[in-house]
Parts: sequence; C-alpha cells; structure tokens
Amino acid sequence: MGPRTRVHGSILVVGASGILAPAASVLVSRGAAVTGVGRSRPMPDGVEAVHVDARDLGALDAALGSRRWDAALVYDPAVTESTLPRLAAAIDGRLVRVRTSAAADPAHGEPALLADTLQLGWHEEGDEVRWHTPDEVSAAALVVFDDGDPCTLGVVRPWERRP
Repeated sequence: MGPRTRVHGSILVVGASGILAPAASVLVSRGAAVTGVGRSRPMPDGVEAVHVDARDLGALDAALGSRRWDAALVYDPAVTESTLPRLAAAIDGRLVRVRTSAAADPAHGEPALLADTLQLGWHEEGDEVRWHTPDEVSAAALVVFDDGDPCTLGVVRPWERRP
C-alpha cells in the first residue's frame, strides 16, 4: 500500500447524492470543499450541489464551466466514455473511479485493476449473497482515494453467484 495522501482541498464527487453520499459526507468532515454532481436528489450537508446528468456532455460542460478541483471520486454508471474525459480535464490530481461488477463480467476477460480504481463485486458470507451498501462502497472508495492502490470490494467470481 502506498503512502496515505488525504486531500483536503476541493473535491468533485459524481454520485454524491446516491451511492457515494457517505463518502462525500466523510470528505466534508475532513475539511474538504466538496462539490457533488447528481441529477436531482438532495446532496449531503455541506456538499455544494451541481444538479446535472453527468452523461450529457453539453449539460455537464455548461454546469462545470471552467471550474477545477484538486481530486475526484466518480461512480462509473453516472458517466460515459465522452463525459469522463471532460471530468478528468477539470481535475488537477487523483481521480478515483468506482466501477460496478459489470466491468468484471467474464465475457470481457479478467478485470484489470488500474491505479485509482475500486472494482465493486458483491458480499458473500455463507449462504448470504448481496450487493454492498452505500456505506461499504464509500468506505472502500475512500481507501482507494487516500492511497491510490486499486482494490476489489467483495468478490467477482464465481460470476454465477452474483446477486
């Protein structure tokens, strides 16, 4: 594991009103200026809201303008191949991607874990098989955010056990 580099500056969180809401709240409690991107739901306390569909390049570009952030947490289903580079261009430091289990589908081959990536799987304990909660996803995303080391939350094999 690399050195821990807690960012306290400005942080963009795409998915801050949903699965990454707990992460956005923790970042605010650390003293960061957090901007949350989401379509319409309320943001956690202390998070500046940018209500836009991050999959719409024109709308995203208009909403973000020339603003810049020190780092970002991005929930992959909330962006597209055309909007992710737009977000990355506004980030001066680390951009952590949170990928769903779909990225680990065996049809795509073995998933490659790149730096600054959280690969989501599912939780298995005995006969219990379930998706991870927003708190679990956010906690794991913050570990990757703090050190850059990629990881998989839960398991992604055997694929047939997916909830």
